[in-house]
Amino acid sequence: MVEALALILAAACVIGWLAVRVKRETAARRRAEEDVVEGRNAASALRLSEERYALAIEATEAGHWDWIIPADRYYVSPQFLKMHGLHPDLKITNRSELVSRIHFHPEDRPKWETAIAEFFAGSGSRIELEVRVLRDRETRWMHAIGLLQRDASGAPVRWSGSAVDITERKRAEEALWQSEERFALAVAGSSDGVFDWDLVTDQMYMSDRAQEFFGVANGPSLRPRMQWMSLTGMLAEDVLDAAQALRAHLRGDTPIFVTEYRIEQPEGGWRWFRMRGTGLRNAAGRVYRMAGSLEEITQRKGAEEALQLSADRYALVMKASGAGHWDWDIEKDEFYASPRLCEIYGIPPGAKWRTREEFAAQTPSLGRERYSQAVADFFAGKTERFEIDIQGQVNGEPRWVRYTGTCIRDPTGKPVRWVGSAIDISERQRDAEALAKLEAQLREASRLESLGTLAGGIAHDFNNILASVLGYTEMALRDAPPRSRLRDDLESIAAAGERGRALVERVLAFSRSSARERIAVNVEKVVIESLNLLSASLPRNVKVKSSLSAGRAAMLGDPTQVHQIVMNLVTNAVQAMRSGGTVRVSFAVEAVAAPRTPTVGNLASGEYLVLRVADDGEGIPAKALSRIFDPFFTTKEVGVGTGLGLSLVHGIVANIGGAIDVATEVGKGSEFTVYLPRSGDAEESAQSEAAGAPRGNRERVLIVDDEEPLVRLTTRTLTELGYRPVGFTSSAAALEVFRADPARFDAVITDERMPGMSGVALIGELRAIRPGMPILLVSGHAGGTVVDRAYGAGADEVLSKPLASNELAAALARVLGTTDARNQRRL
Repeated sequence: MVEALALILAAACVIGWLAVRVKRETAARRRAEEDVVEGRNAASALRLSEERYALAIEATEAGHWDWIIPADRYYVSPQFLKMHGLHPDLKITNRSELVSRIHFHPEDRPKWETAIAEFFAGSGSRIELEVRVLRDRETRWMHAIGLLQRDASGAPVRWSGSAVDITERKRAEEALWQSEERFALAVAGSSDGVFDWDLVTDQMYMSDRAQEFFGVANGPSLRPRMQWMSLTGMLAEDVLDAAQALRAHLRGDTPIFVTEYRIEQPEGGWRWFRMRGTGLRNAAGRVYRMAGSLEEITQRKGAEEALQLSADRYALVMKASGAGHWDWDIEKDEFYASPRLCEIYGIPPGAKWRTREEFAAQTPSLGRERYSQAVADFFAGKTERFEIDIQGQVNGEPRWVRYTGTCIRDPTGKPVRWVGSAIDISERQRDAEALAKLEAQLREASRLESLGTLAGGIAHDFNNILASVLGYTEMALRDAPPRSRLRDDLESIAAAGERGRALVERVLAFSRSSARERIAVNVEKVVIESLNLLSASLPRNVKVKSSLSAGRAAMLGDPTQVHQIVMNLVTNAVQAMRSGGTVRVSFAVEAVAAPRTPTVGNLASGEYLVLRVADDGEGIPAKALSRIFDPFFTTKEVGVGTGLGLSLVHGIVANIGGAIDVATEVGKGSEFTVYLPRSGDAEESAQSEAAGAPRGNRERVLIVDDEEPLVRLTTRTLTELGYRPVGFTSSAAALEVFRADPARFDAVITDERMPGMSGVALIGELRAIRPGMPILLVSGHAGGTVVDRAYGAGADEVLSKPLASNELAAALARVLGTTDARNQRRL
């Protein structure tokens, strides 16, 4: 019985021991399995972390290097090589090889080498540099941060860091700030401090640089927040502002905590600092951790008053150029869009989505087909880099967006993740378009200015020639028998000379170099004169039918301008009818009841002088209609048209403030309607048109012109009119004769453009000797500036060459017949 009991007890002990052992082994196995799971989770987390790190590096577009100094093993990332214009697959074996391949700016290489040498020779572990390099014949700015590890003796053993291309930032700063150099040096010479505040434990970490800002040295870097605040010596009012800003951020009122404060210095004065931070929030929305930076802004504050305008502009540009980001896990179809990207698309805050399709459904169509095609090509490997500018509308407003993206591919090359950024470049695009428009306007203005200068020189010389031709022709006509061959020939010469004068007027009017003072013009009278002049040169198969009913209705302008409008429109109409026909010209006063927009210009309500010129010609093709008013554009064959006519009409009408309507039909003809603003009625001419040329009473007239044929012509003309002229081809010689006996002459007629002394200069000298001397200036190119300078020097009247004898006689009679001719010269 005892033995049986002992056996039972022994068996129970064995069973208990076995149960304990099984339990322990089971627990050990469970722990091992948990360790395996934890290891797998850790490995997965590590891979995810490495993947995010790689994406972050690629998204930042930073280049990286790592140099194991004792072994001289050097690694540089592909992005670093591309930043310096090198192939991303280039293998670098040592540092010397890399340095030899980087093309530093000549001014920056010695600075860089000195800074690196001093840094390695010193005891520091961190260096930050900005340096220029030459890439593809372009200067690029690089911002590099290097970290140096040293052994126990202080000798460098490992050198690593990163570099970022900051060229665009440099260019933006240069364009926005007038004092960019001083500000850039201040920023480059400063480094930020870093803080990390655990709100749960109220422990705050301050980096060495941040402690330096607080005036704390060699102390613990981890302290309660209030202890740090007590060490700073912040101004009391700044403490209150900082506390208010902090409370606002903790409540969620502000996305970023920002405050500026002053710290009093032992030697006197204040140092300004800016603290920026962002809070991490838990599921309840409460901030449990805040990290950020500290920056000294003393120099910026010192210059703040002078740079306030630039700072405002810079802040606006930085805000406008902020990029939005996206991250699309293609396999899981999980899509993330940053708040800035939503803002660019006009998506309201609080919008929800999970997939890319859900997000796309909320976005406006910004060139979606073109964007999708570009993405498809990139995914298919047809393009090396995804970068595209898309135009569209957001909330009814035009917007330009620049997209840049990259993707991660599986071993087969299939995209599995798609990340990138979008930048709103609308303002930049509008500025570029405005700049292009201004440049085009500048080129056009420069071209017209050059044309005006050339036209002025041609007009002077050509009008001098025409003055001789027309003047001597007029004299010869006096002695030519009526209906003789000689008279016909002389009249042909005169007609050709008048055509030459009209051509010069057209060129000068087109180039805006013959500006004249506006007067009340009896337009109908000028229209009649122009049609009479044209009638003599019309082809036999062309007739002009006119209907004029405006009477003395006037406009403010120049009679020559009206003459040019009529001549060019009628000439164009005649040339459009190759087989002949009728040109219908009408002129009347019409009222425009409501504002409207014709082909050229704008019509406000009011009364207008309306000139219509219609033909039965070929009409204007639709493709040419938009260009008919462009300078030098013509649909006529070579030798028939110059392309200046309609451009001249357009310029004159626009200058007057009028408008032009064009109605045309191919094969049936065209009608041009010109609207000229009415300005009352013109006064009746006091002088009879039939009256002959006024004659002189043996007054002695001094004639000065460097063209000897014109001096002889004017002398002969004035002699026949009863004057006693004395001619000179040298203004200096004429001045000497006048100075010797100022009372000898009764009037002076002088040219403007002469070698040595111009006519305006001569008038000034004559006025200084004899203030009341009647003076008439005649010029081959009496442009606006010439007229103003002549009257300013004391001329009584200014006339343009060529002149008919009766025009010269009338002008000379006017300056001799009034004691104050200068007050009457602009009637």
